[in-house]
Amino acid sequence: MSRRLVLHVGAMKSGTSFIQSRLFANKRMLLTERDILVPGMNWLSQVMAARDVLGSGEQQWAKMAGKVHAHEGTSVISMEYLGPVRPVVTQRVAATFPDHAIEVVVTARDLNRTIAAMWQETVQNGRTWTFADYLAGIEAWRPGHRDAIEPPEAGRTFWRQQNLVRIARTWGELAPVTVVTVPPPGAPRELLWERFCSVLGTAPTGFAPARMDNESVGAASTLVIRRLNELLNEAGLPFPEGTDLRKGVLAKQVLAARKSAEPAIGLPVAPWVVAHAAHLVSALSEAGVSLVGSWDDLTPVDVPGVDPASLDSAEVLDAAIAGLAGFLAAQIRESA
Repeated sequence: MSRRLVLHVGAMKSGTSFIQSRLFANKRMLLTERDILVPGMNWLSQVMAARDVLGSGEQQWAKMAGKVHAHEGTSVISMEYLGPVRPVVTQRVAATFPDHAIEVVVTARDLNRTIAAMWQETVQNGRTWTFADYLAGIEAWRPGHRDAIEPPEAGRTFWRQQNLVRIARTWGELAPVTVVTVPPPGAPRELLWERFCSVLGTAPTGFAPARMDNESVGAASTLVIRRLNELLNEAGLPFPEGTDLRKGVLAKQVLAARKSAEPAIGLPVAPWVVAHAAHLVSALSEAGVSLVGSWDDLTPVDVPGVDPASLDSAEVLDAAIAGLAGFLAAQIRESA
């Protein structure tokens, strides 16, 4: 039996958390019934291994590689940190598995939905950009149209993580790349999983549900977190200080739970987004990637919701008080 490594490298906010959760929720079944290894105890194990290979570490990456080498069939590593990397990293990964047929998978979501999702995620990760500044930075620093003399930090950060053409070309130098498109709004939720399983070479049925998603928050809650980031920066506690509390508890548990009680972050499709999406599809096609799904899935769609700047102070205050109450309740229960 040939050894095969399926390497899912993102991109961020393209269903990665859903796929990773489903893989680890079914880790034992995949190995015993389908001869597919998901190395590592959990998602954090793959995070730590990826950090090793991205830097100068060895221990966690070597540990994961050892599990892959010991398995005779298919192994799957899903870690979006491995997407926007330099060639030296792809070469290091390939050199780790010389006896494996490596296949790279890039999940891709339409750009407009990605932009809206990425802003609230970057705020959860300690950033303080307003939505307007974030949008302006992304447009100014989009590939092929560097309008700014100095790169706006927001734009540089976004495109480092979301330049799908560069990700596909960099990995494509060493292994075949398959782009799996994220279905559009209204599509069956399981469709992305079905597409991913087709790349794995296994039936999409018989799986336990995913145990978690990377929960988003509403517009008002994002403004609350952004302001908290500013205040914590002023207090000498910049991110990642207190990550478990500010992101793990406040954002992902407390504020995410009230998402339905507040407006979502909305974003109409801008003309430049349409133009860039068309260029993206053309460039990926020319790069020779395989496609699972449809290029039409990458056509930008309006994101329903509101401009966060249009919210009144009462809505933001409600989110702040709810966040404070929920955070304190979680801490009281933890200490009881």
